[in-house]
Amino acid sequence: MLNSKYFPRDEHFQRRHSSERDEEEADNEQHVPMNEMKRRPHLQVRGLCYHYRRPPSDSLHLLDNISIEARPGDILGILATTQREGTALLDILANRHQRRGFKVRGDLVLNGLTTTCADLAERVAYVQKDCNLCGDMTVRQTLLFTALLQAPGRPNRNVDTKGRIGALIHDLGLGPVRHSRVSTLNVSERRRLNVACHLLLDADVILLDQPTQGMDIFDTFFLVEYLRQWAERGRIVILTIHPPTYEVFTMLSRVALISSGRLMYSGRRREMLPYFAFIDFPCPAYKNPSDYYLDLVTLDDLTTEALLESSQRAEHLAETFRRRQEPLSDPGPPDTLPPKNKRANVGLQFAALWIRAMVFSFPANVQRWLSVFMTTTFMSIVLGSIFWQVRSSQSEQEDVNDRLALHYVVATVGVWPTLLLIITQVWNEKNSLARDVNDHLYGRFVYFLAEMSYSFVGAVGIFLAYLVPVYTLAGFYSAENVAIEIGYMMLYLFGVRAMAVAFCQLFSSRHYASAACGLVLSLVALSSGFVVQVQTMNMWTIYTRWASPLYWTLNSLQRLEFTNLTSIECNRNPLTRQEAPGLVLKIPCGVSNGAQALTYWAHDYDRLDVQFYPAILLVAAFWAFFILVQSVALLFRTPLRKMSRHKRALL
Repeated sequence: MLNSKYFPRDEHFQRRHSSERDEEEADNEQHVPMNEMKRRPHLQVRGLCYHYRRPPSDSLHLLDNISIEARPGDILGILATTQREGTALLDILANRHQRRGFKVRGDLVLNGLTTTCADLAERVAYVQKDCNLCGDMTVRQTLLFTALLQAPGRPNRNVDTKGRIGALIHDLGLGPVRHSRVSTLNVSERRRLNVACHLLLDADVILLDQPTQGMDIFDTFFLVEYLRQWAERGRIVILTIHPPTYEVFTMLSRVALISSGRLMYSGRRREMLPYFAFIDFPCPAYKNPSDYYLDLVTLDDLTTEALLESSQRAEHLAETFRRRQEPLSDPGPPDTLPPKNKRANVGLQFAALWIRAMVFSFPANVQRWLSVFMTTTFMSIVLGSIFWQVRSSQSEQEDVNDRLALHYVVATVGVWPTLLLIITQVWNEKNSLARDVNDHLYGRFVYFLAEMSYSFVGAVGIFLAYLVPVYTLAGFYSAENVAIEIGYMMLYLFGVRAMAVAFCQLFSSRHYASAACGLVLSLVALSSGFVVQVQTMNMWTIYTRWASPLYWTLNSLQRLEFTNLTSIECNRNPLTRQEAPGLVLKIPCGVSNGAQALTYWAHDYDRLDVQFYPAILLVAAFWAFFILVQSVALLFRTPLRKMSRHKRALL
């Protein structure tokens, strides 16, 4: 948080500051540097309507006939009684508005040329109130990552990107935390960093939705003052703010007051008080005008009488302004539009995501990987201790059940803590992913491909740490088949991991994702033929084994283990006394070779010839199905996660 040295608080400064503000904005264009005079952005919004049609004929007007304009050097503050009205206006200007069921009418004029929302969005910078940045990177790395993916539209071969980043860090008071991880920043620092990421575009028009939400009065003063100075360089700043203090209110050059989707006032800030005084609604002395007039036009729904009185007053003010509103100024002869912002191509997006995952996220990425690695290793050692040397060189009949259970437990029980950690990690990244995608830093499909590629390496190490210790402690029955055995199980584990990630992308809550993952894993385990024998399944459940990847994995592993086993000992079988006197015989072995062991596990193993039913392809189909589910969830569903009410209030 910034200290008080940024904000002089003596009365002399406050009086001089407020008295000089009107003089500064009166000749605002004179403050534009000569090198900025070539850029003359002039934005007009004419008769903008944004409404939602309700069946059968009723409709909700979120914005109704909104007409505003801004010139170079203007900082336009949108004061709305509800946040969704101000946000909807900025969303339309940035082409981020919701289209399903909504209809937009009106004209957008930039530099005298009528343009569309999509065309305007390519030339503005939009700072949304979502500041869920990637928490693993530092402040400087976040700006470097943003600069890799987008750049100003004006060609300039001598642009010093690192110098601009350093200047923004210094100017926005982020110098003390430039090497701090984003996850350790407070709300004010995150919001200033979010603004800095979009100021890198150096756009002529910058839109900000609630940029000071959650910030204290001093940080709000500092940020708005910086934006005012940014606008004085020949740019336009449009922001929603609710409600500003008097000091912040005096920094605005233009104000648009909106209630129930209609304009109550739009024009210069210094003319706002005389206008309301002229229509017999003067601001009382020692009262903050922004607070007073927002309260004046807000609908009071506490009682029926209060709602009727406030709605009549708001209707009167809206009609009065509609009659008295002057037409928008003449935009002059058509001029060239500002250049479009530059966006990275698919290849650069892919490379930037790899750099973020491997370089910018260090050492947090290594710490997360080590936490999963140590958990899986611990579970592997525990399982290996339980199944200690069950596959020793001397094959015993009493170990057949344990050898069959080893693969089952490794594939179901022991992998569950790892799946929960994977779900948590994916869930933690969902909001930053949604923020980056909404800002058009990279595409959803590019992220899917990049995440699949760089997470594959880490997953291989984790699954090897899970399989090697448990099979080593349990004993290898054949040295030449070690790689094949681990390969079968690795393919199955990758399929289960894809299932966990897909459910995490599909659901907004990690609890729902964990429940769905547990349900599917339970069905896979029950239909594997180990817990419930195949011959005991009824006609409705017996066919589920064909879709169970664990059934085919166990089938392949047991065949690999028992097919070439010619003899199984039963040295500890009990003795029985025969009818002949003095004759004692040992009870014969129930499972004396590998073929009998396979029959003991599955009565139909002879009909399940791996040559005709390739297990690898069927398990790979399970993995490919959930990869497809994950990709569809990323492409067609907003990847947001649920947060607690306290965290939502902070952000």
